[in-house]
Amino acid sequence: MVAAFNVNFDFGGADNAPGTEQDITGLGPPELRFKQADNATIDSSDPMPIPTAGTEFSRWKQIYLVCTTAPDTQVDNVRFFTDGGGFGTGITVRVGDQFPLHSAAIETGYDVSDANAVMTTHTDITTSSDAFTFTTGSPLSGPTISEAGGIINAIGETTNYLVLQMEVLSTASPGNLTDETFTFRYDEI
Repeated sequence: MVAAFNVNFDFGGADNAPGTEQDITGLGPPELRFKQADNATIDSSDPMPIPTAGTEFSRWKQIYLVCTTAPDTQVDNVRFFTDGGGFGTGITVRVGDQFPLHSAAIETGYDVSDANAVMTTHTDITTSSDAFTFTTGSPLSGPTISEAGGIINAIGETTNYLVLQMEVLSTASPGNLTDETFTFRYDEI
């Protein structure tokens, strides 16, 4: 059987205990909106402002894959990538270089997203990269898997968190942005 996954987003609650788990797979497009509110609502509330100086930060998005159809044997070697395009001048989407712990049984990698805080204030993120530098030919290796054996082989098992955040500089142009696609690839046997 071929494995199938949904993309989930955790938000609200307290550190190590998210308040809400949202399957974002069927919300859009867009399925995820960077904004200054910690929720999964796709609306025009809490938009990202363009600062007169400095940088504005969205709430970080803590997403993960959850298995909805089990593979014949296992899934591992998860990779993340984009089309390499980006949102234009003055707008960057950062991706955490570390993958906070998340599994079917544990959510200790969850950290409440603080208002206008840089992603590296997340308890488990020490460095980040521009998400659009990761392409099909050069993907990010991860998010990792903390399920038993470092593999996914059952319904409900998950990857660790992939943490994303938008940064907006004063050089950005106003208006709605064109949707971008973030892709996950994995090995299955």
